[in-house]
Amino acid sequence: MRMHLGICILVLVLGAVPVEPLPRSARATSCNSHNTQNQCAIAGIWRNQLLSEMTLTCQNGTLSGHYYSAVGNAEKEYDLIGRYVQVNSTEYIVGWSVAYKNQYRNARSVASWTGVYYATHGNIKTHWILASYVDPDNYQKTFNTNQDQFHKIGDLPCTQGVVG
Repeated sequence: MRMHLGICILVLVLGAVPVEPLPRSARATSCNSHNTQNQCAIAGIWRNQLLSEMTLTCQNGTLSGHYYSAVGNAEKEYDLIGRYVQVNSTEYIVGWSVAYKNQYRNARSVASWTGVYYATHGNIKTHWILASYVDPDNYQKTFNTNQDQFHKIGDLPCTQGVVG
């Protein structure tokens, strides 16, 4: 699956790069209600308005999973780590980060999202900031920021590995 980072400016800055989606067969059976790694309503597979996708598991205030960027200088999946706070019985404040370095590419950048899961709307509304390495003479070009809105598109497959 794929997820997008942000806005057209980000696409222009980094350039669009296609990524491989998760195999659809991996989503065949849901484990959200039976997996102890998924203790909150935000566990699952999410997609934003630019078609970037992420998987989230949650346990004891910690988010973990993978991010698949549909934009920018990204290739394949990247690890995601973050925290959540339960506001009431169904809603959460969330924050997570992705370092864009994996076995395929080092994009020399890190993105962080912070936002709110609204159960009544079924989405996570976020603000993000992307920091990319540039030489010191161009420091003003280091940061990009905008908003994303994620919608849940599925539950986690039973084959999803448990993240410690």
